[in-house]
Order: sequence, then structure tokens, then C-alpha cells
Amino acid sequence: MNAFLKNSLLLFSVSIMCLLSLEAFTRTVLDDGTVYELEMWKYARQIKVRDYRQEIGHRHRPDAEAPLMGVVVRTNSFGFRGGSIPEKAAAGVARIAFVGDSITLGWGVAEQETFANQILTTLAQQGRKVDGFNLGVGNLNTAQELALFRDAGERMHPDIIVLGFTINDAEPMPEYTSANWLSRHSAAWVVVAYRFDSLLRQLGYSPDWKHYYRRLFRPDSTGWTDTQHALAEFADEAEDLRTQLIVAKIPELRELKPYPFTDISTTVQAAVENEGALFVDLLPTVEDLEPSSLWVTAPDPHPNGLAHAAFAQGIMPKLTAALDRLCRQQGKGC
Repeated sequence: MNAFLKNSLLLFSVSIMCLLSLEAFTRTVLDDGTVYELEMWKYARQIKVRDYRQEIGHRHRPDAEAPLMGVVVRTNSFGFRGGSIPEKAAAGVARIAFVGDSITLGWGVAEQETFANQILTTLAQQGRKVDGFNLGVGNLNTAQELALFRDAGERMHPDIIVLGFTINDAEPMPEYTSANWLSRHSAAWVVVAYRFDSLLRQLGYSPDWKHYYRRLFRPDSTGWTDTQHALAEFADEAEDLRTQLIVAKIPELRELKPYPFTDISTTVQAAVENEGALFVDLLPTVEDLEPSSLWVTAPDPHPNGLAHAAFAQGIMPKLTAALDRLCRQQGKGC
């Protein structure tokens, strides 16, 4: 064996050993069940499934279960987070659909702590005849949420729709490209790629979170245009189904007072109310609290159980008023 070949084989062998060691270190030491990028990777592999209809893109697997961010995430036969639910509510029962992205899903929050579950539990304790389902799916925008509701939520015949709106819901439709082998199978690669992207943002080579979100709502933004159309169609859908649509604006929790996106909240409110839907801004429920006290983990500003409890309280007044009307008019939810 000549020297070149020997050196090449040695370099190749050492490289493979280093990569395998890094993968082993990531999976056995770094992965403690709360590393954001790894948990999102597991979520995509174990709970999500690709939906090749362009307007949906992805959804939840039915009857799936996985520990993520220290809590169990399970889906029922319809792909909703939570236990089983009949396709049609019992007589006199008002059904509430909770629609949204990872925040409505309750990323990093136990099932019973999600604002959807807390609302249903509180209403039941008040003697209300209600049930509901959680159609929150991570990384959906409003247009995708509408398409998924039409496909999976509409047949459940909800009487009230609570649409959780977050600032990143104005993102354009994602491009679903085939992930490379490393992205699909290597935990170490996921961590390295995520941290490299974070470094670029810190160094200013990619827009930081404030600039990124503001760009979503520029007048020429395709994502915001599509979002306005989706909100209008959600309102039309609710009217056709004779349901009440309530849009709950969920604040970005990294900065609360002063809140950096008050103008955007006002813009969203105008778009919602222009379509005749109810709007509730949930910022007042948390703005006087320390932002980090509301996060799932210090690097992950998804709302924790405390934040979900505050959101539930903020949604209740308009939801209760809608239930009162439903009780008077249809004898449901009384």
C-alpha cells in the first residue's frame, strides 16, 4: 500500500471515528430531553407526517405518542392532541375547536396545562355542557391552519372556533424540500446546523427575531397578504357553519413591556374585526410578568403552563359570552 492511500485511509477512519463519537456524545450526553432543536427534530420524526396537498404541507400522525420537552405528546385517531373524541358531540353539548400552531398545541406543556384543556376543564367545572379538540400543529401558518381545519376539523361540527394567532403565522407557505440524510438521521448534525444558524443571527448575517417578524408584515409581504385572505376565509367558513370565530392574538414572549409589536397587533385586530370575527389580545394577561418566567426553557420562549393559564383566563370572557348566546339560541353549552 503506497503512502498516499495509507494516509487517505487513516484520515477517513479518523474522520468517521470523530463523527461517530460526536453523534454518540449528542445522543447520550447533550440530549437531556429539553434541547429545543433536538426535541423539534423528534417531533418532526415521531408525531408529524408530510401531507402532500400543497395547501396543508404537514399534519400530525393519528394515534402517535412521544416524550417531547419533558412531557408526553399524544394524538388521537383524528390527529388532534389529546384523547379520543366522537365525531359528533352529544345532544346539548357545545363543541369548541382550538386551532393554531405549536403554541395552541402546547409545545413543552403537559396536555392538561394547555390553554385549550384549561378552558374546557374550567367550563365543565362551571357546569357547562362542552367538549372540544386541539387542532394545534407546530409550524403551520394561518393559511395552512385553515386548510387543515377544512380537512379535519370541519367534520367535527364545532360550535365555536378559537383560532390562536401568533406573529409568525404571517410566514409564507414553506417549501418542502427533501431533507438530506444527515438531517433525517443525525442528531449531531441537527444541533450543529441549528447553532450555526443562531450564530449567523447573532453576528448580523441573518435578521434577528425582531427584524424577521417585522418583515413578515410589510405591505408587499406575500405571507401577510395570504394571511389576510386566510382570516377572511376563516370568517366565511365560520359563517357557513353557523359557528362563532374568536381570534386570540398570542404575544411574542421575549419582550413584553414595552411590547415591540403593538402596531402589528393593531393591524391584525383590524383585519379580524373587518371580517366580523371576535378578537382578543392576550398581551394584557402577561405583560406585567417577567418574560422568562413564562418560557418553557430559557432558550425556548414558547409559553409554559403559567402563560397558558393566563391565556385561558384572557379568552374566557368572550368565549363565555359566545356560549351564553349559543345556549339561548340553540340550547347548547348551558
